[in-house]
Amino acid sequence: MAKDKKSESKKGTEDRTEDPGPKTTKTRPEGILVVKGNPEKADAAVKDGGIDTTFFIEAHGNDQEAVAQALKNTLLVDLKKEAGVTLREMKFHPVVEQNKLYAGFVECSFVVRDPQTFMYIALRYGPSAVEVHAPDNVVLTSAELQNMAADLSAAIQVLIGKILERTPQEEKDRLFNQKIKPQK
Repeated sequence: MAKDKKSESKKGTEDRTEDPGPKTTKTRPEGILVVKGNPEKADAAVKDGGIDTTFFIEAHGNDQEAVAQALKNTLLVDLKKEAGVTLREMKFHPVVEQNKLYAGFVECSFVVRDPQTFMYIALRYGPSAVEVHAPDNVVLTSAELQNMAADLSAAIQVLIGKILERTPQEEKDRLFNQKIKPQK
């Protein structure tokens, strides 16, 4: 059941008017649900050196409600809790059906505190597109670059591990033998 969340909102937290699940009580002319964050806090974070960005995050599946819930749970619950992230707003676009499959996307506008947090959020949420609004230039220390490379490497290793868990042993053996045999 959709609730009016404005009354539950606390200072510094999101301000939304409806639940982005499939049972919303209000409709917008464009069919887009807007969840407000804290633009003043986001502006202050940019002035403190944060990176102002918008991520476009998609979900696809064969169940319309599952797609909507995946976006809602991932973004309204997880992204909001991330350290170093200040939400401006999220725009939930309608989940649409095409060829018996469903797709939806959300425009997430927020500020991250530094380049390493930016890369972490990009790796964790896998946006299909990214816009960086500010600053025009980013300077990294060698330590920041090293930490970002380590985070990237760790994320790739986790992904490879998950892929290998699902790969049959025969396929693993075939790929391994293909790699170690000299090319003719």
